[in-house]
Amino acid sequence: MRATLALLSLPLLSLAACGGGGDGVNSLGTIAPPGGGGIGFGNTPSGDAPDHFLDVSAETTFDALGSFQSLTIDPQTGAQLYRGNASTTSTPSGTISYNPRDGIFVVTVSDSNAGVSREVRFQDPAHRTDYDPNVQPVREAPDLTGFNYLAAADGSTFFYQRPGTTTKSVTLAGFVHLEADDKGFITTYEHGATVFGDPTSFLQVPIKGTGHYDGDFLATMINQESFDTGGSAPVFQWLTGSSSVDVDFAKSTVDLALTGKVGPGFSGDLPVNDATLNVPSNATFNATGSATMAALAAGFSGKFTAASFTAGGTDIPIDFTSVNPTTSTAGASSIDGRFYGTDAAELGGNFRIVGGIPDQRIDIHGAFTGAK
Repeated sequence: MRATLALLSLPLLSLAACGGGGDGVNSLGTIAPPGGGGIGFGNTPSGDAPDHFLDVSAETTFDALGSFQSLTIDPQTGAQLYRGNASTTSTPSGTISYNPRDGIFVVTVSDSNAGVSREVRFQDPAHRTDYDPNVQPVREAPDLTGFNYLAAADGSTFFYQRPGTTTKSVTLAGFVHLEADDKGFITTYEHGATVFGDPTSFLQVPIKGTGHYDGDFLATMINQESFDTGGSAPVFQWLTGSSSVDVDFAKSTVDLALTGKVGPGFSGDLPVNDATLNVPSNATFNATGSATMAALAAGFSGKFTAASFTAGGTDIPIDFTSVNPTTSTAGASSIDGRFYGTDAAELGGNFRIVGGIPDQRIDIHGAFTGAK
């Protein structure tokens, strides 16, 4: 049984006014820990990390190779402006700086195509937070095992996978920023996923042989029913899971496979009942794509060949067919990444899948890592 990706009608009454953070997110269960493949939704226990790229002696700035999206809503008219963009290795989304002396992170996102321009300095020790149980990030931020969380008073939450969990020279990170008007109506939504780390010099990238990399992925999705029917609201969901990458250095080819699960839906930072979504929490996500390595760049770029969800035994393909004479679909996809660490021991990148069905808003922005 197959169904075209679309949301069921989302009347305002379907938005639950309670939950979030703790129990709401934890209801997803636990995906296998990174050692067994994939990020897990659940608690965020602390632990000492081994030597890694953030084990520095002075302030260090890293490029953020990310994919970001933004949505602004006029509270009076309801008019919406949505933008999204996946960066490339030559034009990153911004930077992430870390000062080990003071424990300060500065997250700078400067992506006009995505509609995100923000610099957030996480300096207050109280910015460090978790889901256990009282002080929590915004509800739209996923509760992930092995991640640290920083939440600022301006509505920004930055969370990153602790280096050494899966990879040592690069790691995953997510970003959420919400703004509300004086009546509490959220008018600005910004989400993104990125990788940052210590990139490999092109002189250290092998020119022969093959390599297999296993890692994790993190993605944010906006999913909104056809505007023709009305009655629906934009819903944001996080996707997490494992990545598998095969590289043929001699042929300069990269094959990427993603397997994971979908998190709960949120609209207006309120949880959405799974019964109103045809991509509910715990639905599975699978995608495959390929890329070509760029000479002298220690990186690669490409696109996806297939992507779909499965919920309740029903296959839900994402129609991202590009413009062609035989269909009204006008979708797109991209994969951009590079190698990290000594001798290309690890890799990381971002991806985007844009649904192409007319009058429907489906857009997935993500990032992935891998280690040999």
